[in-house]
Amino acid sequence: MGKQKEARPFISVYFKCCRLYQRIYLNRIGTAFVGWCPKCCGKVEVLVSPDGTTDRFFTAK
Repeated sequence: MGKQKEARPFISVYFKCCRLYQRIYLNRIGTAFVGWCPKCCGKVEVLVSPDGTTDRFFTAK
């Protein structure tokens, strides 16, 4: 049996610029979810807060 890969935390972002959804993943140091629009490469960064939110879907303008 192979080593099972650990699930990487992510949130879903709707990029209004290109009307697309994309998963963005937690960075290696665990301080922010970082990703780019798959069409225009617009960057989005969502900081992690100790008193954060349970929301999993966000919109980037």
